Amino acid sequence: MDELTTPAPPAAAVLQWLIAGANEQDIVEALQTKYPDADAGQVLQAVSNRLADEGRPSTDSLRGWCLVCYRELYRRMLEVGDFDGARKVLKNITEIGL
Repeated sequence: MDELTTPAPPAAAVLQWLIAGANEQDIVEALQTKYPDADAGQVLQAVSNRLADEGRPSTDSLRGWCLVCYRELYRRMLEVGDFDGARKVLKNITEIGL
């Protein structure tokens, strides 16, 4: 990611905390501790907006992302010798029609 698309450090931290399962109260307290100059309300709103945007990807973009991920899984499975896993990746792609 470049500077234009990378969220501000507090927002990036909030995303990680959400992924880890933190609730809103925990996040607000963590923001106050780790980013005392950040406005928790603004940061949470920015994260909410980003998540909403992420929830509306274009169909082509989502399909492309899935194919890139499948390709990476396939490559890594071949790299470690997991040929059965690589075969399953290919089978899955053909079954779902990507």
